[in-house]
Amino acid sequence: MDTKWRFQAFLIFFLVIFSLNMFFAKVVMASPLKHLCMAYMLGAVVLSIPYFFRGGKGFILSLQLISISVLASVLLSYVSWKQEFSFAVSTIPYLLWFVFFYLLHIRFPLPVIEKIVFFWGWVYILLFIFQFMNSSQVYFGFKEEFKEDRGVIRILFPGAGVFFLAYFISLNRVMEKVRFRWVFALFILAGIAVTVLQVTKQSIVLLLGITLFHLLRKTSLFSRLLIMAAFIGGVVLVLNSDNPVSRGIIESQKENVADGGQNIRVQGSLYFLTEFSPNTVSQIFGNGFPNLNSRYGQYVSMLEDNYGYYLTDVGVVGMYAMFGILPLLAYLMIFARGLTMRVPAEFQYLKYYLFYIMATCLTSDSIFSISFMMTNIFVFYALQVLFERERAVKHTYPIVLQHQRAGSLL
Repeated sequence: MDTKWRFQAFLIFFLVIFSLNMFFAKVVMASPLKHLCMAYMLGAVVLSIPYFFRGGKGFILSLQLISISVLASVLLSYVSWKQEFSFAVSTIPYLLWFVFFYLLHIRFPLPVIEKIVFFWGWVYILLFIFQFMNSSQVYFGFKEEFKEDRGVIRILFPGAGVFFLAYFISLNRVMEKVRFRWVFALFILAGIAVTVLQVTKQSIVLLLGITLFHLLRKTSLFSRLLIMAAFIGGVVLVLNSDNPVSRGIIESQKENVADGGQNIRVQGSLYFLTEFSPNTVSQIFGNGFPNLNSRYGQYVSMLEDNYGYYLTDVGVVGMYAMFGILPLLAYLMIFARGLTMRVPAEFQYLKYYLFYIMATCLTSDSIFSISFMMTNIFVFYALQVLFERERAVKHTYPIVLQHQRAGSLL
């Protein structure tokens, strides 16, 4: 392994954890380590920008649109809200989209990305267990992410992107003839437990649904019936068991039904779509990312405290409010191409992850959150690599066939 390769592997490995502010550990957020994380991310962005200017098909245009929109949002926040440029430091984590082009330039190996994600996925699980066992004290994340409104202490642990991508990688590998399959199986079991303990209905349904789909794909009819019976029996047993988790899920569903058309997310979405932007420019290109210390950020905080309108709770609408319509068009192209293109069986996890963020994009910030930023970049980069491989094969095969036919004539 040469020095250049060591540097690249080192950069990407630590960029994951620094982009998450070390899972938003309290000891990091309240110390100079937070500035180290910002500096590390900024260095990665600066290193990547020279490779931004390139052509090509696949996902390149989509990532260029998102990157340009985030960069332009710094100016737009000043134009629309007079947010000073000194507050632009808050936008640094969202500029990590440029790292996509650095990965493409160095052709970073996909197997290494898988190992990096799998490692940090295990760290996520272990830290979640630690925080859950010590829920009276906030060690990771923020106090508002600790709730007791669904029967148990609900901890929305930060950094979920590496967890979900590692889960789908494990799901892919556990059905293959690979070494240490038991490690992937263990991750799946631990992952399901962690998801259930966070009592987030959407994530539970999607994770179990994707898992069931994958397990049924390559099994016999008898095995499918057996798996389906076990799955249905398990769900019925859990929902009818008298435990805080199941009670919390059922009570939450009853509350959602009772809310009807008054769902706070719907109200928030309508506000951000129709009333939030102060001018036509920001209605088209976005308002920028709010720094909590600016007048713009204080206004956003007021909406959260007084009305319950959170940009992070309205998914694509929140992304539109901050960065405009261009990222929406970009994601539309990403979903359309990514979910319809053919990928080798060993990379099926890329589609599972893409489907997950698409399915949650209306009610969560998974498409633009810092917690999902690097894993989104990894998935889009991997899909671009596979797209280019398939395109190369399509261009090469007719030439090879032509030479073969010419040889047979001779």
